[in-house]
Amino acid sequence: MVLYQYFKACLLGLTRTPSYSLLTIFTPSVIFVIIGVTFTDSRQEANFALGSFCVFSALGVAFFQFGVRIANERESPWERYVRVLPVHPLLRLFATILASLVFVTVSIVILIIVALLITDIGMPSSSWFRMLLSVFIGVFPLAAMGLTIGYWCSPKGALPVANLLYIILAFLGGIFFHPSLMPELMNSISIFTPVRYVVNLTQAGISGKPWTIEPFLILLAYTILFLILATAGYRRDEGYKYS
Repeated sequence: MVLYQYFKACLLGLTRTPSYSLLTIFTPSVIFVIIGVTFTDSRQEANFALGSFCVFSALGVAFFQFGVRIANERESPWERYVRVLPVHPLLRLFATILASLVFVTVSIVILIIVALLITDIGMPSSSWFRMLLSVFIGVFPLAAMGLTIGYWCSPKGALPVANLLYIILAFLGGIFFHPSLMPELMNSISIFTPVRYVVNLTQAGISGKPWTIEPFLILLAYTILFLILATAGYRRDEGYKYS
């Protein structure tokens, strides 16, 4: 019940700033029209581009809708009130991640509609399911990374940090071009980013290749790592203000 209340409060807070929310939701679709459509000469390329931009949607929501917003709202009266409630920070963080799933879903639905209108995408139902499942699994480490930005960066520093990481991870993760086309140095760095593993899962799902357990374990490790860092940032911020 407490988890649901925090989830509901987070969702309502985000919907009350439509200009910010809509920008985050529609940006992947706009960029897909501008950039993604140039890589869709075949149906397979169109499918891969769609899968990659679905990951791009999750990345944008995690970094801007939650990371930057949390950094900006840490000084708000509502945040000060919530901090004095007897609730473990992990519960708040998990409720925030669940709220991010809602926004990622909306962004992806819009993206799929755009892709259906301007490209020749098409895949079996099992591939659709595996692609979307991969993205939703990827929301957890990406959202945890966004929460880490929100609780460790200052309100003025969160936006530039999020923008920089957003661009770097999008390129290193293979969102804008297939990982096989990366230069060797870029590829060697790419394998240490969670985005790369989410993109790999989506592409394996689209192509019908079997999944292995390794990417899931790595994404789980990233989720735990960033949740620990976000919790530490939460406690650090709490110590400054309420000790």
